[in-house]
Parts: sequence; structure tokens; C-alpha cells
Amino acid sequence: MVESSELNHTPLEDDTNITGGFNQRTWEVNGNVIQGSSVTVYLSPSAYTIPTEKETKPTPLGDNPYRGLDVFREEHSMYFFGREKQIDRLWEKFRDLNEDESACRFLPIYGTSGSGKSSLTRSGLIPELDKKPLFAYQKAKIAVLFPTTHPLESLATVLARIVTNDPSPVEKTAEFERVLKNRSDRGEYEGLRRIANQIPNIHDSLLVVVVDQFEEIFTLCKDPEEREAFINNLLCAAKDADRHTSVIVTMRSDFLRETQQYPGLDGLFSTNGFLVPSMQPEELEMAIAKPAELAGHSLEPAIIKLLIEQTQGREGALPLLQFALQRIWEGLEDGREPAETLEKIGGVGGALAGEVQRLYESLTPEDQILARRIFIALVNLDESEKTTRRRAPVSELITNKQEEPAIKSIIRRFSARGVRFLSTSQDPQRGETLEVTHEALIHNWDKLQGWLSERREQLHQKQKFERYAEEWRCQNKSPDYLLQSRILRDAQEFSKTAAQEVALSELATEFIKASQRQKYLRISLLFVFPSIAVLFIIHLSLIYLTERLLAEENCQPTPILKHLLWYRLKTGENNLERISLCGKALNEINFEGAELSGANFQEARLNGANLRQAVLLDANLQGARLYKADLYNAFLISANLIGANLESANLESAIMHNAKLQGADLRNADLQNADLQNVDLREVDLTQTTGLSQHQIESAILCNTKLPDYLLSVESKHLENRDCHRFN
Repeated sequence: MVESSELNHTPLEDDTNITGGFNQRTWEVNGNVIQGSSVTVYLSPSAYTIPTEKETKPTPLGDNPYRGLDVFREEHSMYFFGREKQIDRLWEKFRDLNEDESACRFLPIYGTSGSGKSSLTRSGLIPELDKKPLFAYQKAKIAVLFPTTHPLESLATVLARIVTNDPSPVEKTAEFERVLKNRSDRGEYEGLRRIANQIPNIHDSLLVVVVDQFEEIFTLCKDPEEREAFINNLLCAAKDADRHTSVIVTMRSDFLRETQQYPGLDGLFSTNGFLVPSMQPEELEMAIAKPAELAGHSLEPAIIKLLIEQTQGREGALPLLQFALQRIWEGLEDGREPAETLEKIGGVGGALAGEVQRLYESLTPEDQILARRIFIALVNLDESEKTTRRRAPVSELITNKQEEPAIKSIIRRFSARGVRFLSTSQDPQRGETLEVTHEALIHNWDKLQGWLSERREQLHQKQKFERYAEEWRCQNKSPDYLLQSRILRDAQEFSKTAAQEVALSELATEFIKASQRQKYLRISLLFVFPSIAVLFIIHLSLIYLTERLLAEENCQPTPILKHLLWYRLKTGENNLERISLCGKALNEINFEGAELSGANFQEARLNGANLRQAVLLDANLQGARLYKADLYNAFLISANLIGANLESANLESAIMHNAKLQGADLRNADLQNADLQNVDLREVDLTQTTGLSQHQIESAILCNTKLPDYLLSVESKHLENRDCHRFN
């Protein structure tokens, strides 16, 4: 229980001026449930931070009223000042959305990194809802979650906690996750709406789903189907006529471009969105001065003025300011003047980087190597080299059991009370997880930026193999999820050559070894049986038959060839460069990672084929049927896809420089992050594709091309015929 009346402080000259949060109210905190007067907040595992051990020595100043790098949550609202105007505006906006029967009850709160979005929501808007419930509802149940790598699981977990009052409702979570994943008979994701409508007393108690750090669905969630299901569950529930559910999301504004992939979502950021403004000098003065006044130890006007000068105009400065204030308060406890502390830590800008650097340099050389690995693993790099924090299981950081005590000791040092550079949380599936407490650390610590620059390519590879290993673990280590062919060779090479700072986890190492054993097992099965001579003759016969049929180079279907190619691929031979498969029936064949440069697939049937990460440089796919084919991350440079049927195909992250798609059928194809540089899109209808952005078509060739409405405007109405003059 947080009791403001218990604080050691002297009476204030004008107590009525303190209006931030609920200065005389209390919040009861019980693990992952926070109880107010009319609001109950339920936290998902990722949103619940494990408290660090408190120092045992008594301090004359009482609790530190500043949060450092930690977000202000509901129970800290008594110290949350300077955002009163924004809190009022947000409450009114949320009220209006809930009272307007035609409105979608979806409130996006967005702003730059470090602008205070999460604190404004958690310690501003939610307490205001507790103080001033909406007219139609006297109570509210608030589900707070981070999307993480599996947003549907995060949502299912917090909903299960609301329904069962069980902190670890494993069975109910699995049940809810299945409901959220499935479309209804109408083809819509109605799982959240249906679950919400069954919550006890839902008619009297509004369900508010708060998705903090909404950008994680783009940075951490790699499954486009799960991402789509998560977004559409939120939208469906927010539009439901029963009006039992409202949604609030916080997101970094530099991810607004990603929302354009989902037109229904993108429009809400425009119509309903709230852009968090930078704090003005008078607001910064409140945020600096009032918590100290409330705690009974006012700061001098000169130091307040200096802090405002060092903060104003600096992007993402609020966590840096709070960190400096936290250090100033600790200095007061030790008898140091605020000005002396501020000079010692290098001011608002230098406080964070200087402190983490000092702590890093206090480690032994061996522990510094481990610390580099920890921090590098907690940064996510996307394709555009944008850096964001990443939540990782602690187990991923451990390459062998011997170093586990040292890793955990370093984590404790960087997450200790008064430091809090790292935050730990519990996940029912992945165990203890770790993240950088605030992205300000990533952007302001030069040492970390240097490590990332040196290891950028290796970090991309490590994160890829760790994802594969995590998927294998989630599927009960099924052999179906083991690596094969070129990807396996790449993983083995990486594990041998990777620097210590980006070494693979124990799980990923086990995963690669299991993949290697599976490969040897497949090969050995050809020779270990008593009829070895017969099997060897059969093996040679199949190879001969395959080569003979391929040598004919006709365009007839030849159904048996699909099975012969399957055998060839299974035995590890995936180099099929310049192979001629014109007109062949190859539906659902698995060419994942295969070398198919210069191959002839003209008029071939490849419906449902797996071509993930296949190399198709200069391949001829003219007129090929690729309905629902999976071309994720495929290498299609200069490929000929003229007139090909790519309906419902997955082209996410495909590299397609100079490819020819003139007249191709791309209905319902997924083009998210596909590289369309100089791709010929003449006569192509892209109106029903998904994932297409303005950036992707900037360098593509457009003539008689049909583009989705969200990519067109009055100024760009001629965009669809932009390059026609090149062909006159």
C-alpha cells in the first residue's frame, strides 16, 4: 500500500496548488493487480516488473519521489506533475469516444521516444478514470499489456486473469488464445469482443484494454497473421455495438508509417489520436519542484531553472530529467547540494550515459564481455536499422551453465534499486525476461552505439537464429521445425565464427546441434539397413531417373518429377541452379532455401509451394501459378514473373530488384517489407494487396498500375501512370 500520509514532510505553503495525480489517495498493489477506488488494473506478465530489493538503511528524506528510468504507474500518481492539461484533454477525449455511439472507442496516444506517453497513460489518464468514472460506468476493469513477440498470448493472459482472479491461469489463457486466433463465420476476429461480453458484471464495469508500447507488434511480433489477428481483435471490440470494451494504445510516433499497412488502424490515429506534446517550461517546473515539495524537501529555484534549461528542446529528455532528479535526491540523502550532484553527473544529458559507463567500467574484463552480450541482445534492429529495446528471456543470454551465475550477478547490478538500467519481468512461457528500462539508454550511451555498429550484421543473424530456436521450443522441439540445407549451414558457420558478444544462447546451440543430428540421421538411413546394396541401387536409380527426366526439358506436367525432386532435396541436394521445370506440376513442393538461380518455371504449377528464402536470381516464372505460395525473404532479383498468378502469395521481405511483374495477379498478396526497387509493375492491380507502403513504390516502375487508395492523394493522383512515358 502506498500511503502519502506516511511521508516525512513539512506542511506546504500552498497545498492546494498540488494537483498532480491523487496526492491523498491510495492504491493497493498486489502483485499483478493494482486496486483503486473504482478502477482495477490487471497487468500482463510483460507489464509486471519484478521489484528490486530495497536498501535496508533508513534515509532521513523518505521515499525518492522521482522515478529515474522507470515509468510512472498508477500507484506513483501522487508524484506525477506537469501534465494536468493533457490529462484533462485525454479524459475528455476518452469520454467523448465512449459517449458517441457512432465512434470507434480506440484512443491512440503517440509521441516521440522519451516524451512520457506511458507515464501520461498509466499515472495520468488511468488514475483520472478512477477519480472521475465515465457516466455510464461506475467501475472499470483495465487490462494493461505489452504486445511482446506473441501479442495474442499477452492479451489472452491478462483477460484470463480478469475472469479467473488467478495470477497464472494457464488453461484459461490457452483457451482464450485459441478464441482470439480464430475468425468468426463472418470472417472477422471477434474473440476479444466475445470474451469481454462474458466477463462478470460487464454491463456495470467497462473493460479498458491498454496496450503499452504498441510498436512492439511491428518490432517484436514476426508473425503477420498473429499481428493482423491482434489488431483486428482490438478494432472489432472497440466498434462493437454493445459498447463493453474500449481500447487505449501508446506508440512511438516514428512507427506511424507502419500503421499504414492497416487502413482501418491508420485512420484512427488520424481521427482519434492524441499527440503527446513536449512539456513547456512551466510544466517542467511543476514536474521538478512539486514532488520534492510533497516529500517535504523543496529544491532551490536556481537548480530548478538550470534543470529546465538542460531539458527543454532535448528530444526524449524526460527520462533523462527523471534520472538526474533521482540522483539529486540521493545526493541530498548523503548531504550533497543539488548543484554539486548535477555537476558531478554531467548534467541532464550526461547523467545517464555517464552512470551506466561508470558501472560498466567497474566490472572485471571478463564480466565486461558478458555485459556487452547482455546489452546487445536487448536491442532490436529492424530492416531500416531503427533501434528499439527488445525483451529477451534471460536464458537466451546464457551460452553455458558455467557462466550463468556471472550473467545473473551482472543483471542484478544493472537492475538494482537506485540504478534500474535493466528491468526484469516474469513470463509464464519463457520464464524470467529482461529489457533495457528505457530507450534513452540505447540512444545516449555511446559505448553501446559503438558495439551495435561493430556487430550489426552478426546481431541480425543472431536474432534470426534465436527466433527459429524459440519457435522450435514452443513446438515442443518438434523435428519438423529443425533447420535444413543452406540455412543449417549458415547457422553452423555463425556458431563457429560469432564474436563472444553475440554468441548464441544455450537453446539456440542445442537447436543447431539437433538440426545437424537430424541431417546425419536422414543420410545414415540410406545405409544402415541390412539391404544396403538394394537401397544403394534404388538410390542411384532414383538419381538417374531424375536426371533423365530433367534432361528432356519439355513443358509437360510429368507428375512423378515432383516426388523425385522431393527425394533429391531430402538427401541434402538443394543446388538446382538452371534446372528446367517448365510446365511441371509442383504444387506444395518444399524448395525452402534452395538455390534456383536461372531456373525455368515457365507455366509451372507451384500453388502452395514453400519458397521461403529460396534464391531465384534470373529465374523464369513467366505465367507460373503461385497461388498461396510462400516466398518470404526469397531472392527474386531480375526474376521474370510476367503474367504469374501470385494471388494470396506471401512476398514479405522478398528482395525483388529489377524483377518483372507486368500483368501479374497479386490479389491478397502480402508485400510487407518487400524490396520493389526498379520492379516492373506495369498493368498490375495492387488494390487488394496487404503490407504495401509509399516507400516501397517510390523506386518501382508504375504504368497503368492500380494502387490502394491509402497510397493516393490529390497531389499523387497521376502516380499510377508515373512511368508510362518511358514506354512510349
